[in-house]
Parts: sequence; structure tokens; C-alpha cells
Amino acid sequence: MAGASCTADCSGIGSIIPGTGAIIVQAMSNYNAHDMGRKAILAGHPIEGIMEALRESRFDPEHQQYALVTLQQMNPVTYTGDSTMAYNGALTGYGISVQGNLLTNEKELQTIFNAAVKAQKKGRSVAEILMLALEAGSKAGGDKRCGTQRAQSAFVKVAKPEDTIEKLSLHLVVTGQAKGGENAVAMLRKEYEKWKAKK
Repeated sequence: MAGASCTADCSGIGSIIPGTGAIIVQAMSNYNAHDMGRKAILAGHPIEGIMEALRESRFDPEHQQYALVTLQQMNPVTYTGDSTMAYNGALTGYGISVQGNLLTNEKELQTIFNAAVKAQKKGRSVAEILMLALEAGSKAGGDKRCGTQRAQSAFVKVAKPEDTIEKLSLHLVVTGQAKGGENAVAMLRKEYEKWKAKK
């Protein structure tokens, strides 16, 4: 998974459960929703049932965006609450989920999705697919609160089946960039290239 935002640190929006699946809870992120969903994925519950539980009023779902995927069910399920900020929404395909809110324009999601699909078809690594998708979103406008900076924080996480939740094969984070400073996505690409050079 990967993400970028005009906030100090967006890396906590999701969890990967290695060898099992992943969850993202974003917009007005909710720890209890995140924790319940992560535990339910780990327990092997179907993602449709997990999503139904996440939409209970106790989680304030109308202010949330959810995405769930498992290796057993590679077609992700998503939900975008009607109180999340436009432009907002989600697009999914086999093994791919793209969601966003506070985007600069309604075409941004499609641009990100297309970049991911194109990279996937070319046989790029999961990490490279995620980086290219982030860069496509940044080029298309990024977070509208950031203007030309696009993002103040960004992250990319990749897990192999033998990883643990605490120790992933790849976990790069750029946080706390000053408003009007360097684009966090561009900074993340630099960190990613350093990581690749060490492999």
C-alpha cells in the first residue's frame, strides 16, 4: 500500500497483514475501525462481512473511507462515506484499490488507477507499481490543500508472506514537510531509489 497527503504523517491509515490481506481507514481515520478490521482480516472473515461491520454507526462511517482486500479475495471492497470531502471516491480492479478524498479534480482517481494497471501489465514489482501510482496522483494534482506542493507526507509499504506486521520488507515514510516545501512524493521516490540501490 501507499499514500500521500497534505498532513504531517499519513502512514498510519492502513495495515498490511502479511500473507493475508490489508485494510485502509482514511479521511477522518478511526483507530477502532482500523483495529477491528485488521483483527477480522487476520481471523479470516469475508471482507464483505467486515465492510458491513465497519459501516455500523459506532465507527462514524460517513466520515471515513475504507478499503479491504485479501489474498483469498483479490477483488477489493471499498466504501466512501457521504461526509468525506470532494473530490472523493474509489476505483477497484483485480488486486488494485485506489481511493482518495480532498483531491484536486474528479479525474485524479482514474489517472492513478490507470497508472497502476499499466505498471501491473508491464510486470513491474509491487513497490514500483505503488510508486508510479503515487507519482501519477501527484502529477494529476495531489491533495488540494497543498497546492503545487501536492503532499506534505507520503509512504509506501510492501509485505512478503513471511514478514510480520511489525517488520515489513519495505516501509518508507516521508513526514512533516513544511507547507510550501518539497513534494513528499518526490522525496519518497528518492528514498525508494536509495532502498533499491542497497538490494
